[in-house]
Amino acid sequence: MSKFKNSFRGILFDLDGTVLNSEGLFDKALAQYLKENNILISKSDLYIFKGLSYKDFYPRFIKKFKLSESKDNIRYKIRTYLHKIMEKELRYVCGFETFFKSYILNKGLKVGLVTNTTRATYNKIQSILNIDDYFQFVITATESQKPKPSPLPYLEAMESLCLDPKETLIIEDSKTGLISAVNSGAHVVGLKTSLSSRQMQCISKKIYAINHFRELAL
Repeated sequence: MSKFKNSFRGILFDLDGTVLNSEGLFDKALAQYLKENNILISKSDLYIFKGLSYKDFYPRFIKKFKLSESKDNIRYKIRTYLHKIMEKELRYVCGFETFFKSYILNKGLKVGLVTNTTRATYNKIQSILNIDDYFQFVITATESQKPKPSPLPYLEAMESLCLDPKETLIIEDSKTGLISAVNSGAHVVGLKTSLSSRQMQCISKKIYAINHFRELAL
């Protein structure tokens, strides 16, 4: 953590692809829905949706695949598929739990979670993993007036935790989330679960890219 000189008092995490392996699970739910509607896809067909809030995702999803079913029905079916997959496959990203216990708790840092996931899906995650145990503040796309890529959710989290951007570290993985984090004015780390170092640098030179949480626990 020497790059940041330990000058921060709080850490804010993204959820999907940063704390949990859930981005891949959502893709599985989408693929299942599309398959049942006789639409076959490749992984690249879903890449354009990474990091979007549900408010932005569903109109684009419906348009791309020319779906005739109502948005509410599609949301319900995909959420049902996702929750069933989560019950079997949901896990923390490798290294998160160790980083939290060995570094964050020892430093007494304030910790928040900022996600474009809905509150309903977050509640399902909580029922599986008791994820609330890790965070003092959580904001989902359901509560946020402007989800990522707006910086507003991160700014709201900092305000709630009485943190200044200059003393806050944000850990993200997606393009949407990284744009939000950089524009909040905080220090930003990019976990390379979704993007390469080069892709992150194209978003902002201010992003410090890592492969694993242990690179921060120095």
